[in-house]
Amino acid sequence: MAHPAVPRWPDPDGSRPGVIRPRALRDRIRERSRIEGSSHDLRHHAANDHGHRHLIVKLAAKPPFRNGELQLPRGAERKTAIWDGLVQTAATSQVPLIALAEELKAAGEILGYETLVSPNAIIIDPSNTAGGAKALARFSAAAGVRAIYDQKGDVKFGGAGLADAHDGAHELGRAPHTGLDVHTRDEPVANLSGEPLPWGLAMVGAPEANAVGADGTGLVYGSIDTGADFTHEAIAARYRGLQADGSVSHERSWFDFGPTRSATPKDPDAHGTHTIGTVLGSTPELQIGVAPKASWISVAGLKGGLDVRLKALQFMQAPTNLDGTSPDPAAAPDVVGMSWWTGPGSSDAFRESLDNLTNAGIETVKSAGNKGDGPETISAPGQFPIVNAIAAVDSNADIAKFSSRGPSPLPHTGKSPEWKPDFAAPGVDVLSSVPGNKYAKYSGTSMAQPHFSGVVLALLTKYPKLTHAQLNQVLAASSRDVGAKGRDLEFGHGIVNIPAALAVAAAKFPDAAA
Repeated sequence: MAHPAVPRWPDPDGSRPGVIRPRALRDRIRERSRIEGSSHDLRHHAANDHGHRHLIVKLAAKPPFRNGELQLPRGAERKTAIWDGLVQTAATSQVPLIALAEELKAAGEILGYETLVSPNAIIIDPSNTAGGAKALARFSAAAGVRAIYDQKGDVKFGGAGLADAHDGAHELGRAPHTGLDVHTRDEPVANLSGEPLPWGLAMVGAPEANAVGADGTGLVYGSIDTGADFTHEAIAARYRGLQADGSVSHERSWFDFGPTRSATPKDPDAHGTHTIGTVLGSTPELQIGVAPKASWISVAGLKGGLDVRLKALQFMQAPTNLDGTSPDPAAAPDVVGMSWWTGPGSSDAFRESLDNLTNAGIETVKSAGNKGDGPETISAPGQFPIVNAIAAVDSNADIAKFSSRGPSPLPHTGKSPEWKPDFAAPGVDVLSSVPGNKYAKYSGTSMAQPHFSGVVLALLTKYPKLTHAQLNQVLAASSRDVGAKGRDLEFGHGIVNIPAALAVAAAKFPDAAA
């Protein structure tokens, strides 16, 4: 699959006209085109379990996006324009901080560093505890630094964040600061023989919507999860890496940020395969996905801590080759789904990454969390207004007991808190694909997220010119109001339904139709 060459730089050697830089710094700025900063020695050290010490240094500089860029229709032109702005801002603003990182590396205080474009940040790998303290002090005092975070997402300097409890979800490995929003998992079965249409598809109106062409055709779902079984019968045909001649190319359709750096998609957990199936899975015997004509790409991005999650989000902004080179924003997905949590819900660590995706016309969807019926339990990064956090309901349209409640746990001193969750979708006893051509019923807000993502893909198939605000207006006006009257802290605006959303879009935004 051919893609345009990007990013575009101000001039061929990567420097801005009229600005003179030492060659060593200029060469490192050119590494903005990599998602893996191996030239800075961080990749080797991260693979050797030093990652728990990483510091994420976030810069204040942001691109001065013009209204014209943000008003471009969804698609490759807008994605590329936003990425180019991010690249150029990073190339200009990171120079003095890269010089500082080089100084600390030469002194033995840090082992290496890596640069990101989205967010505009530098990831520092201290050599030891003392080196971490020295690096934190030096970067905190440096001009242009907005915030510094540790691997748990806790704020070490600047930014915003409060203490937070992490419970009610399946933690990943030895990292108590991150986990999956799956609550229970039934044993897998070998086939779908005798299974009725999954109740969740009926609840969101998928069969009726698919029949009129609201089925995800031409759109791409981006999964940040535990990986994917790309050979599974229910999702194999919709993998974007599948070529017309039957061959497979994983470039820009798969990336593994885990220690093994697998060159082919895999899913040792099954969670990622399950969520992708709910978005678009289908077999000749039974449809299990909401938008069965959509395609998918996947990032195994849940090992490690905050830095890995940020790199996974950057991949979705501009997917790369398997070696991390040649990022291509034109190959970015249309919807990015996240059924996991990382760090405290009161932290702002993910804000810029989510803003950048939305600016590029990419919708972000997050499971609300499985922290039960207490207030302000929405899990990160679902707490931000720009991302839709999805609550889970059962087949009776009752809120799941485990489903997190609002409002947003973001600090809100002196003003009203942000409403959360945003919407509700099926999330109890959800039948979908798991590795090995098997199927299983899972429960959790992890399962609500892909239902909602499928709804968005189906709606955008018929109304691709809807803006982010218009899309949310349509979904809010068409959702089934359950629970307390109006928007509430359990169901949000209510349970989404595609046929109802299509009717509202036709009435309110007819010019947004394909």
